[in-house]
Amino acid sequence: QVDGDSREDEGQEDETGHKQKWIIKPPASARGIGIKVVHKLNQIPRKRSIIVQRYLSSPFLINGRKFDLRMYVYVSSYDPLVIYLYDNGLVRFASSKYSYSSKSLSNRFVHLTNYSVNKNNTDYIKNADESGTESHKWGLKALWKYLQVGGYDVEALKSKIKTIIVKTIIASVPTVTSLSKSNCKYRHTCHELFGFDIFLDQNLKPWLFEVNIS
Repeated sequence: QVDGDSREDEGQEDETGHKQKWIIKPPASARGIGIKVVHKLNQIPRKRSIIVQRYLSSPFLINGRKFDLRMYVYVSSYDPLVIYLYDNGLVRFASSKYSYSSKSLSNRFVHLTNYSVNKNNTDYIKNADESGTESHKWGLKALWKYLQVGGYDVEALKSKIKTIIVKTIIASVPTVTSLSKSNCKYRHTCHELFGFDIFLDQNLKPWLFEVNIS
């Protein structure tokens, strides 16, 4: 919900000095359906439920394109808490080069990284194998190798991402364990495979922007 006092943010600048942008999406949706990037608060629907996130306008770019990471996390038990992080995942690229211009906001191929969106771009390049780095979807291990070659501290980045994942799951534990005790006969029947979507900014700082369930 956006209240009237939020209009004071209308003229604010983002971290790049450009006009602040917002990403809006319907709740409980997937595959990029209904997602938009806007720069005016009056573009945000008022009469229906909507998720509004501050748009991070300073992405870490590869070949001029923004991307996100899909990390797969399996919680096999909440009581006791047991978390497994798969050592591979996906790197999903926007299929058009990034632009700071507000005029580009309607171009979903520039600002969205969802595969379901970008596969419809005639410029979309499919990957022949998970080690390839010439396409718009990489294996996560290919990204780690790319960053290492570029001189970046990959182990430090991995550690920051793991911290985000663990803290996010810990934050959900009280609610999940309470519900499982009320609705599950055996505690080991409560488990879930999550898809954590991580964004890297220009300083290679990871940001969590979505958690998906199986």
